[in-house]
Amino acid sequence: MSETILDLNTKLDQSDMSGAITGFPNQIKKSFSIMSSWVPHKKYRDIQNIMVLGMGGSAIGGDVARVLAQNACTVPIFVNRSYNIPEWVGSKTLILASSYSGGTEETLSSFAQCRERGCPIIVLSTGGIITDYAGEYDLDKITIPGGYQPRAALGFSFSLILILLSRLGFVQNYIIEIVEKSIESLKSLSIEMNKAENKALTIAENIHTTCPIIYGSEDLTWVAAVRFRGQLAENAKMLSFHHHFPEQNHNEIEGWTVNPDIMNRFSIIWLKDEDDHPGIQARMRISATLLESNAGSQIEISQLGANRVERLLKLIHYTDWISYYAALLNNVDPTPVKRIQELKIKISEER
Repeated sequence: MSETILDLNTKLDQSDMSGAITGFPNQIKKSFSIMSSWVPHKKYRDIQNIMVLGMGGSAIGGDVARVLAQNACTVPIFVNRSYNIPEWVGSKTLILASSYSGGTEETLSSFAQCRERGCPIIVLSTGGIITDYAGEYDLDKITIPGGYQPRAALGFSFSLILILLSRLGFVQNYIIEIVEKSIESLKSLSIEMNKAENKALTIAENIHTTCPIIYGSEDLTWVAAVRFRGQLAENAKMLSFHHHFPEQNHNEIEGWTVNPDIMNRFSIIWLKDEDDHPGIQARMRISATLLESNAGSQIEISQLGANRVERLLKLIHYTDWISYYAALLNNVDPTPVKRIQELKIKISEER
């Protein structure tokens, strides 16, 4: 018999991750308020490309913004998750240095290199060292509201980037308008996910004792797959993996051949959108049939909406809820990331 929210030990959620996830649409709404009075002090001319510096929750904000803007942006957008920056980065690369805490060491390292290259830089953070640098170097900055885990501030991180790029003339305004119109739909979804019986909880029941293999499409849902993997790791403390189509058909599908006792513990999660390329739709459908006897289970997830922007945001919000319920089913508090904190301490001790 399926569980309901009433059956779960919600007391495990000591830092109210449920409230943070519920607040996703309100974060987007607040971002519009923040940016309504934001005015750049610098001029950003002759920009040939844009690079977001970030890790973890800050980087995924850049990924989501990049995917939403990919058909409406005048220059390419890249996300840099590294201590170093590519050789092509220079004075015509606009840098968005995104660090929720303001002290992410990889971002600070790449930030310093961008400064050496003479890149125009805008800082997005709650404060910390990188905000101090913004003041010291007279850089434009956007202050993100604090009090969240970085991964739980996605509503701020992606929408502030998008609105910023629209304000600077790089992203067409219609994308921003669609994002704003999606807020009410996201609120309705959040209400649905808080009901005693809901589909996210049912999916969490089916996967919380498995190793999920998450598949998305190259054009759109890959970013939801990346986000879902990260949320299962940080919230539910579960290992999972992701890949995207059509690339999966050119290598990984052969990996589903031997070790059936291991594969039986895998669950395949298909993240789909109605606008996926017909070739991708066919490949996913056929692949699901070919893998039917290999995986322990297969689950399709998609969302309805007026456009791909709304559907992608709803897909991300929906899978966030799945990760939350999986955490409670695994009897863990979804907020603390003890191993990440322990790792940071040990790294700092080596210096």
